[in-house]
Amino acid sequence: MDNDTKLETPHDTSDPTRPGTRWNALSGKPDLTIAFVSLYVIENTGIRLLASILRNAGVKVHEVYFKDWVTNRVEPPSEDDIGLLISELKQINPDLVGISVRASAFHRIAADLSIRIRSALGTPILWGGMHASSCPDKAAEVADLICIGEAELAIAALVEALRLGKPIDAIDGLWFHGEHGVVKNSNAQLISDLDSLPFPDYHSHDKTFIEAGHVYHGNDPCTREAIYLVMGSRGCPFPSCTFCSNSVVHKMYPGQKFHRTRSVTHILDEIRYACKHFTRLKRIRFDDEEFPTQADWFDAFCDRWPKEIGLPFEIHMDPRVVTADRLERLKAIGLHTIFMGIQHTEQINRSLYGRNVSDEQVLEAARAIHASGVHAGYQVILDDPVSTSDDKQRLLDLLLKLPHPYEMVLFSLTLYPGSAIADDLKQCNLIVDADIEGEQTKVFRQFRVDLSYPRPTEDRFWTALYVLVSKSFIPKSLLRGIAANNFLRRHPLPVTLLAYVANVLKLGIMGMGLLIRGELSLAVIRRWLTFKSLVTY
Repeated sequence: MDNDTKLETPHDTSDPTRPGTRWNALSGKPDLTIAFVSLYVIENTGIRLLASILRNAGVKVHEVYFKDWVTNRVEPPSEDDIGLLISELKQINPDLVGISVRASAFHRIAADLSIRIRSALGTPILWGGMHASSCPDKAAEVADLICIGEAELAIAALVEALRLGKPIDAIDGLWFHGEHGVVKNSNAQLISDLDSLPFPDYHSHDKTFIEAGHVYHGNDPCTREAIYLVMGSRGCPFPSCTFCSNSVVHKMYPGQKFHRTRSVTHILDEIRYACKHFTRLKRIRFDDEEFPTQADWFDAFCDRWPKEIGLPFEIHMDPRVVTADRLERLKAIGLHTIFMGIQHTEQINRSLYGRNVSDEQVLEAARAIHASGVHAGYQVILDDPVSTSDDKQRLLDLLLKLPHPYEMVLFSLTLYPGSAIADDLKQCNLIVDADIEGEQTKVFRQFRVDLSYPRPTEDRFWTALYVLVSKSFIPKSLLRGIAANNFLRRHPLPVTLLAYVANVLKLGIMGMGLLIRGELSLAVIRRWLTFKSLVTY
């Protein structure tokens, strides 16, 4: 353990606006009650996994899902919603409140809620999530305890130590306010055996969902969904991508095996568990950074999936591992959709995004996907600060070579604190601190690209073309003609309007498909259908 205790005047625990040692009051209390609060994400598998671990250890846990995520339309909670949250927590009467701060853009909301919860309940606050891991010093300005890195072992050890009255100053992955300041333990260890973890808890009834002035108790809010998200692995086999949050986590664990895969048996057992509790289940989404392709694992999965599960599924794959053979085998057992990251042309990928992928590799993978008959979703990142007009033209030329049909998933570049790309761009004086998420909250308005977001004239022109390129009913010759039109480059409104109308038609077609498959729900409509900021496909 590398224990670094910062000596400073301890914070006054009677002041709820400041973190402190109030967690000391829990030492030696065997019957702890813990409330986990998930901010703006009801699909939070991390909270459910921690709940499983602690419930299995005999700890009373309550999960609170505070507001749902709505794409490009995240609003701060209303006073009524905050009042409902405080009221629910008072009824739960927890000894410890854990708040999942999944992204730095949410840290101000999390800080305000932490202070209000401490004021109302006098309860110590624990922060975890990506923000706590990437910005622990900032998290320590608010939270009494901070979990850094993979949280399962650290939180289990924390709770056990508190129940037994033992010290917590040797727990890897835990920072906390001690008598003489912030105690900073080493990062949590990576969990090498993912099969040792239980399944996320979807069956317990100690769950609350708060949204738009309403409180829902009892059944898990996700079990009404038609798609189940499962993680077959952790980490990424291609961790060099500078824009990804994995670039933050990967450098926390130098020399360790960052990419780990669960056994096929453990994954299938989880899906069987989900089938018992998801009453409308139609499809499985493997939410891994990259779907596992190790030969033995892949063979076992292809052999067992149709016999034991048989549901359609969707995956993410990198162009470097997409092959006709893999696609053929996966299509035969139920692969419905493959999402593949293109991001940009090879020049920008290599110079900015740390991706050693050529344009020809992208096109070869796209041709293989098209030939297999698997539905394709290609991911592209826009709004970077280095692409020239020529780079944007080359990206359009590349996208025009992709065989239809496919969906185009357009993301606006998000600069996560501590990410390699944020550090590089700042060093080159291309961005300032105010451009990095946490100081910036662009992700609330433009995580997925929509055409209403204010952009420079030239970028509005190219963005509209990228929206149009995925529409198979728009002739590619027309798009090439528009791209060469200097008047439209200076006055892109007609192109933007065409792109908006085409996108509405595409979304209508997609919505009809969801309806036919029984996957359309009010939650899906509410999250995605906002005509003022209509996301693009």
